[in-house]
Amino acid sequence: MKHHFLFDNNIYRPLMASENGVFIKNFKISIEKHTIIKNITHNNLVYSITPFSILEALGITIPYPKNLIYKEKAKAYKEGFKNLKKQAENYFENLETLKIQNLLKAAEKQSIYTNSESKELEKTLIFNPLKTEGFYKYLLKGVVFDYLCKYEFPQETQKQIFSEFLIPTFFLNDRDISRFSKFRIIKRLWDNSYYGLEKSKILENKFIKKLNQSMKLKRNIDFLDCEIIHFSTIGDLVNENHNPVFSFTTDKEETVINRIIVYKSMIIFCDKEGHFTKSIDISNIKAINER
Repeated sequence: MKHHFLFDNNIYRPLMASENGVFIKNFKISIEKHTIIKNITHNNLVYSITPFSILEALGITIPYPKNLIYKEKAKAYKEGFKNLKKQAENYFENLETLKIQNLLKAAEKQSIYTNSESKELEKTLIFNPLKTEGFYKYLLKGVVFDYLCKYEFPQETQKQIFSEFLIPTFFLNDRDISRFSKFRIIKRLWDNSYYGLEKSKILENKFIKKLNQSMKLKRNIDFLDCEIIHFSTIGDLVNENHNPVFSFTTDKEETVINRIIVYKSMIIFCDKEGHFTKSIDISNIKAINER
């Protein structure tokens, strides 16, 4: 089993360019002291990176299209979705910002400020993926997926599109799709359900508002903030195996925990006659680093 390290941008940047390399030195010392991580052999440790991680690390802000239109009427929503997807694919394929040669130029420019102690890590996390065959298509696929998850579909077709096209991606065992953060879908579902939850009184109003505050993201900037929740919760799918992920961040603990609360849910156990035998809140299950 491999264990993946996933770095938030607020960790990645000081790892690369803190004064005199202090941050990376302290980081390595902390690894040696950590109860679980220190026992993971080097061969079983992978520094995992996602397309959005790289974009954020390079300071790339994607100019999302404002003129793409979902044109179909409610009864033809399937064709409308496919047409919008095709428009998005064409738009991002023609976006110079995302061309590999331009991303490499941005990486080379930023690399000037990277500490000598961090050069090898920078190569692993940034340059190697950018030079890997197929990465560009993978990147475009992720950006299109992100765009479609955020698109404001007509109210009358939004539920059908989410239920038939977006939510099913949770269950696909395709490596590329499985590595896209499903937190984006959860974010949309939360936004659509928030006011109903607030009025239902199922949960304390103060608690609901607290969760909602934590769910607010900067529209096209907070990429890895979503990745952290997704990969730390379900792991990273590689060669049909889900591997544990350790996510590193300097974000507020309360914000991250609140997002995990929204992302995670409950399991209901039934017997063969259809009776509920037990229910568990998976937020109470101890993670590997808590045992």
